[in-house]
Parts: sequence; structure tokens; C-alpha cells
Amino acid sequence: MNQLEIRRTVESEIQIAFRGVTLGAGMSLRQAQLADRSGDAARNPLRGSFGSREVIDDWSQVTLDELERDCTAHLDAAGFRYYIPALMLSVLNHYDPASMRVIGALGDLYPKKDHSWKYHMHRYSLLNHAQNTAVARFLAALPNLVDLDLADQKIVSRALRNYWGEYLQPSPAE
Repeated sequence: MNQLEIRRTVESEIQIAFRGVTLGAGMSLRQAQLADRSGDAARNPLRGSFGSREVIDDWSQVTLDELERDCTAHLDAAGFRYYIPALMLSVLNHYDPASMRVIGALGDLYPKKDHSWKYHMHRYSLLNHAQNTAVARFLAALPNLVDLDLADQKIVSRALRNYWGEYLQPSPAE
């Protein structure tokens, strides 16, 4: 497969694996932004209070500007599951190593084997096998599809080593 075919395959796998995922009761990027500012999103459930209506029922319609909100670290498991496909596709199509969107997305996919391990595992807890596999294949293909800077190359390889690589193995049913 050439690069274009690989890119289309990765994009398609992400779209299929996350089809139909909605935010539900999860934390939105705007709520996460409030949590970042105030330290307590529970006191500030202001979904949609930042001007335009927030897209909470179709992650594929979340705009690049919305994804640029630097608050993905505050997302709960449902918010993570909702936004990560849009973030992965945005990294593929609009890679900028200085963008907090890119830094946040790749950092969210890099579980370190330290005190933050439980935090990451909780955030990944709602992902099903197809979604985990789509994330793993995205990470495996990314260095061949995007000219990653050195720091991002390390993050991607370590993310695969620490966790996501296990989803690149065929399942027993395959």
C-alpha cells in the first residue's frame, strides 16, 4: 500500500470504530476548559456557554477551532472517547508540533508507567476493542504519514510500547 492508501485506511478505521459515539453525559471540551480555569467543572456545568452551540452528538462535526481548546487533560472517559477520533484525524490532516491540540492528543495517547498510569487507564476504559485497535493503527501509521518532530516520534513509539502495541496483534478470533 502507498501512503495515500494507508492514510485512507487509517481514517476509515477511525471513522468506523467510533461511528455513532456521542458525548452523552461526558465532559465536553468547553467544560474541560472551565475545569482548567476554575479547578472544578462540577460547579460549572456550562455546556454551550461559550458562544456557538457545542457539537455533542457527532464527533466528526467538531471543528478544528473547537479541538484547539487546550483542555483534553481534563476530559473524563466519555469525553475522551468522544473527542479522540476527531483529534486523531486532526493530527493526520493538520499536524503542527507547536499546537496544543497536537500536543494534547499525542500526550493523551501516551500512558506513562508512573503515577499517571491509572489516570490513563480510566480514560481508556470506555474504548472497545475496535476503538483500541483504531488508535493503535493510527499511532503505528502516523510516523509514515506525517513528518513528526523528534519529540512526537518518541511519544508515538513509547505509546505503542507502553500500551497500544498490544492492539496491533491479531485477536484469537482472527
